[in-house]
Amino acid sequence: MIAGQTSSPIVVTHEKGLSFAAQIRQHRLVTDQSARSGGEDSAPSPTELISAALGSCIALYVHQFLVSRGLPHDGMRVEVTPRSVANPNRIAELSVAVVLPMQLSAHTLLMLERVVRSCPVHNTLAHGAAVSCSIEVASASHAA
Repeated sequence: MIAGQTSSPIVVTHEKGLSFAAQIRQHRLVTDQSARSGGEDSAPSPTELISAALGSCIALYVHQFLVSRGLPHDGMRVEVTPRSVANPNRIAELSVAVVLPMQLSAHTLLMLERVVRSCPVHNTLAHGAAVSCSIEVASASHAA
């Protein structure tokens, strides 16, 4: 995403039970709740997608860094472990481990740490994002 750019809205609709589908450009992403939470566990939960978004973004940036320097990247992975709390119900901490297939020099590791912290999802979570909500009533022609 380019700074200052506004994206098209992601539209989320109810599927069944506690499952919802998000339409993102031409992609359809489904979420559900675990069986323990009353869902069918047919898809990741919305909070699991936060961890997946962070891990995927970091993995992309690490991959690009390694490839641009001709360093091995096969076998590289990112593991994200969330820690949840209540009051308010949220993810309190996301612990990220970048697992590399080889040793890197201390200098390269320092550069890689900066790369990890430059991913937009990391920056959004670390620096926060303003969230505004509104309630709208669909017109009769748009109502189900």
